[in-house]
Amino acid sequence: MLDVDKLATLHVVLVCGSFSAAAQTLHLTQPAVSRQVSLLERRLGVELVRRTQRGVYPTEAGKLLATHAEAVIDRLERAEAELAEFAGLRHGTIRLGAFFTAMVYLSAEVAMALGEQHPGLRIIDDLVDRGEALRRLARGQLDVAIVFEHDFEPKPVSDGIEVITLFDDPVCVLLPTEHPLAARRKLRLDDLRNETWIRAHDGSLARLTDHLIGTNGMAPRLLLAGHGEEPIEAQALVAAGRGITLAHDLNVIVNPDQIAVRPLLGRRSVRHIQAAYLPGHRSPAITAALEALQHIGRRRRTVRTADKTAAPAKREPTG
Repeated sequence: MLDVDKLATLHVVLVCGSFSAAAQTLHLTQPAVSRQVSLLERRLGVELVRRTQRGVYPTEAGKLLATHAEAVIDRLERAEAELAEFAGLRHGTIRLGAFFTAMVYLSAEVAMALGEQHPGLRIIDDLVDRGEALRRLARGQLDVAIVFEHDFEPKPVSDGIEVITLFDDPVCVLLPTEHPLAARRKLRLDDLRNETWIRAHDGSLARLTDHLIGTNGMAPRLLLAGHGEEPIEAQALVAAGRGITLAHDLNVIVNPDQIAVRPLLGRRSVRHIQAAYLPGHRSPAITAALEALQHIGRRRRTVRTADKTAAPAKREPTG
């Protein structure tokens, strides 16, 4: 394959008309420029320039190669300009995987943050669970993934994948707004011992429910509804007055006029909301997306801290 540097040198020599003028343009010595052209001629086996006392002139072969050299240099300059736009975040695409409520809330916040700072960046969302997100990251099919991990069942990640914790999403209790316990600001598991618990058939939230009621020595009535990591059917049944359920702050999406959301005291649990990525593939666009996610995480942690330190309401009667 032809040496691009030598092609560029030939192009400058023919534009300038002499080795000495080309040397000044390229900030090289005249012998160095002459040697590069000679090496190119030796590589091709043809004479490219005629050396005269009045200057340098292209042969027919030199004219042909000069035409191609000019096209190659032009394409390389265009490529440099386009790559500079990516480096400057004027263009680019980020393939973002996320679980359901992260896609609803967090990816929208990321898109808004990047849109203000880097309007040329485009986010392509894809709905994935943790396992699929990490597999697709490893295969290079995603750039960044928003995943979660419950504190009661930590899950290792594959070698080569980096995980950043953005914020902790605490568990909360969902009750019908007309429920007597809805008048309280906070609840304990013991307060819910005699309630009907709405639990998903499967998924991590079902396992969390079993974990909490099991460690508290409870055996409540169960009403099974929904499947997967964030079952929405349970919230609909709470709104209908069929029982209580557990959820996380981020995934409470049913009408708040029908559901009371209360923090859970005592034996509680959080899920760690995380950003996952391949550290060896951090382009400027991926770095910008991770920085936006970390900013969102800091803001959510700050809001939660402010809520905790706010002046407490008067203690509610427990009887």
